[in-house]
Amino acid sequence: MTYNSTLPKVFVYLLTTIETLYQTSVPLEVQNRKNVHLATSDCLVIACYLWGVLHFSETLKAKHQLAQSLFPNFLEYSRFVRRCNALLPSIQVIRQALVFKEVEGMSV
Repeated sequence: MTYNSTLPKVFVYLLTTIETLYQTSVPLEVQNRKNVHLATSDCLVIACYLWGVLHFSETLKAKHQLAQSLFPNFLEYSRFVRRCNALLPSIQVIRQALVFKEVEGMSV
């Protein structure tokens, strides 16, 4: 996937990392669900959710507004909420994988 050069480099790094973790961590039943190819990618929704977490956005509304500032044609708020709720187990798995990835590089 190619990314717009106007996106913050940290977001692009987050998105590419999430795409890798999504392929390895998320169950195939979630990845291959019905009509998944017609919608905004799960990786983009998860990346926007986590981008909001990184920016200390406490509500889904704030996370959605932040995502819309990056992508003007992003999902509507109600669809974003539904997708986030449906992807919540996957988001938790990816967040854990990100933490383990960071901890793996540290020596105590």
